[in-house]
Amino acid sequence: METLGLALDTTFDDTSVSLLKGHHEVLANLTLSQFREHEAFGGVVPERASRKHLEVIHPLIEEAFRLGSINLKQIDYIGVSHYPGLLGSLLVGVTVAKSLAYAMGKPLIGVNHVESHPYASFLCGQPFEFPCLHLVVAGGHTLLMHAKDHFVYEIVGRSLDDAAGECVDKVAKMFGHQMPGGPVVDRYALKYSTKLFDFPRPLMKQKGYDFSFSGLKTAMLRFRRDQPDKLDQEGPVLSSFFQSIMDVLLHKTFTAADDLGLTRITVSGGLAASRKLRQAFEEEAQRRGVLLSYPAPELCTDNAAMVACLASFRYKAGLFDDLYLEAYPNLL
Repeated sequence: METLGLALDTTFDDTSVSLLKGHHEVLANLTLSQFREHEAFGGVVPERASRKHLEVIHPLIEEAFRLGSINLKQIDYIGVSHYPGLLGSLLVGVTVAKSLAYAMGKPLIGVNHVESHPYASFLCGQPFEFPCLHLVVAGGHTLLMHAKDHFVYEIVGRSLDDAAGECVDKVAKMFGHQMPGGPVVDRYALKYSTKLFDFPRPLMKQKGYDFSFSGLKTAMLRFRRDQPDKLDQEGPVLSSFFQSIMDVLLHKTFTAADDLGLTRITVSGGLAASRKLRQAFEEEAQRRGVLLSYPAPELCTDNAAMVACLASFRYKAGLFDDLYLEAYPNLL
């Protein structure tokens, strides 16, 4: 009989609850965005985010069970993201998960939120096989993970400062766009030439697989200061800017895959929803004979279904946590 899991994700400013059957059948996946709550402040206010999580998480759980047509007693395990993220936000999900696990006598499974991003592919009929290389391009992290098996991986490359998604958001904001900036930049990249303006490709010619995008953000600030007459060409400017990010991601990812002898790559995280980025990776993967997989766009952003999927494999392996499970803001 297939397992039934409940998963919670409150890592940042989205509250998400999911019910999963087995490893891939999503019975419910509800996510409430707090975007409007923080818009006036120009960014996420941690205290407000925590309070909003508290307000909505229990109604979301109730609605998930209604949609899934099951009840809490039928659940086999409770999964929850417990790092990385905003500490106050994480504590809401972790505390609720621990309370439910204790009250119902169910196994508690803590999950690394970033590690769970690639598992969204399982929910879209694109399960990956090992060994493989995971590229995670989320808002707060850009990572390359050499995965040898479930839960057995090595981070071979990471963002040393701004992540790719964070850089896109901040540059889009320079042009007056609200967060997230990815969708508008992606639309421009699909419409306009990506070669009209030349922006830096940080660390692309240096050895290793780490990323750095803060300098690219600074380059855009200087471009706006030094070439104000070009700012009316917003579409081509942002399209060319995004090409520089894609070039770095492509080069680092496929170089790492070649060096490690890997022929399977997954791309996940919020920026993986970009149609332009997908096209670029598909073309390069086809040229090199590499098997590429990524989640559906709606599962690229933060959601509890991917957390439930990773938790389902941990449940199968008997990897449970006790009620002393803690929340950590940083990637361990």
